[in-house]
Amino acid sequence: MSRREIREREEREAKERKRRDKEVKKNKSKKNKSKRKKSNILVRLIKLIFKILIIMIVIICLLSGVLIGYLGVKTDWNKKEMLKLFAKETTMMITGQTKEDINNLNPIYCLVMGVSKDIDIELTDTIIVCAYYPKTQQASMLSIPRDTFVGNSEYSAKGSDKINSVYAANGNDPKATLEKVEKITGLDINNYIVIDNKALVKVIDKIGGVYFDVPINMKYDSKKQNLHINLKKGYQKIDGKKAEQLLRFRKNNNNTSYPASYGSDDYGRMRTQRDFIIETIKQTLQLKNVTKINDLIKIVFDHVDTNLKMNEVLKYIPAAVEFDIKNIESDRLPGESEKLGPSKLWFFKQYKNKTEEVINEMFLFNEKNENDSNISIKDLKIQVLNGTGKSKEYEKIIRKFEENGYNIIEGGKTSINKSSKIINRTRKSDKFSNQIDKIVKGADIKIENSNDYKIDYTIIIGQDKI
Repeated sequence: MSRREIREREEREAKERKRRDKEVKKNKSKKNKSKRKKSNILVRLIKLIFKILIIMIVIICLLSGVLIGYLGVKTDWNKKEMLKLFAKETTMMITGQTKEDINNLNPIYCLVMGVSKDIDIELTDTIIVCAYYPKTQQASMLSIPRDTFVGNSEYSAKGSDKINSVYAANGNDPKATLEKVEKITGLDINNYIVIDNKALVKVIDKIGGVYFDVPINMKYDSKKQNLHINLKKGYQKIDGKKAEQLLRFRKNNNNTSYPASYGSDDYGRMRTQRDFIIETIKQTLQLKNVTKINDLIKIVFDHVDTNLKMNEVLKYIPAAVEFDIKNIESDRLPGESEKLGPSKLWFFKQYKNKTEEVINEMFLFNEKNENDSNISIKDLKIQVLNGTGKSKEYEKIIRKFEENGYNIIEGGKTSINKSSKIINRTRKSDKFSNQIDKIVKGADIKIENSNDYKIDYTIIIGQDKI
């Protein structure tokens, strides 16, 4: 090969190398651009996600701030009241209720019967008259002793004349027991709930158990009833099965029962039943159980015999979550045990006069307070008396009453009083007494039925205000 040919070949090879190098560089550049492009897309995506997260956090914070602010303003930043209001608003949303619906709720009365099997007979060993007053947030529970005499003749009294046998004697018809209880109490109860053991067990387990102070050691076994009770005295967590044992306990295997100081035999049993129901209500109406309300009601309605409609009960839930357990009044039917009939069986005989007093105090008074909920402070007739011996502080308080819209129909002097008093003369709702005390501050509040002057409240300004 000539020198010329060699040179030409080398030039061609050099050009080819340059071309390949140029192509390699071009490919590398494309790859780098592609990588940079992918990297930029990823960066932009991360930035977008981050922005969305920031926006969501800001929105959540703003909504939380608005919610907390709303609850705080509505409740004057009282934490307990804020939680109650939150629970109320949540249950209103769950049940589809409005504030107007809640404000128009009427008192609800119900006879609660707990049925247990004694051999082959179903007996209503738990009988409690319950009432709830949503406008005043009051509730009443009156136990009816299982041995209450409901027959026609004490001379011929027999076991079927006890109120706990009426249910079985009438073909397990709760209306028969309801009629007897309405006759005993004089109340129009209308509604009934017959609870079996399965409902009790499931409800208690659904809320995670109930903490309760078991009053005594309980040990009882019955093969006939397939009942085995074994509970130790003291504060403990009661699950569904233990709750059934607690509420059915009457006596130990050695025939001992509740001490007289607690309430012997059936009296102690009724007290335990009421106290446990109150604790169950208290621990059910906690914020953690708000979202379980529908499930709890479904459990009850699946395992009870009742003439209440589920949609009617649901209406009361938003009001009930605001309920304070301290507002429950509980008692038993007044009376004493006595042997009746040819077989000298033990019966419980009610005191009719005392029963009327208890019914007036626990139920009719609360119903009146419920009606009073439509009354404003402007409708109250107020008498404000000066018991300080001086006029400066008295006149100052008078001005406060007037500024707050109270109707003072009478004033003047009275004998010197060391402490201020608020006297409720027409048995108005406690809320009015508490509102008046916000002006007087720290007064003794009492009820007196004397009302010669047709005055709702007499307020005596004492020397404690000087």
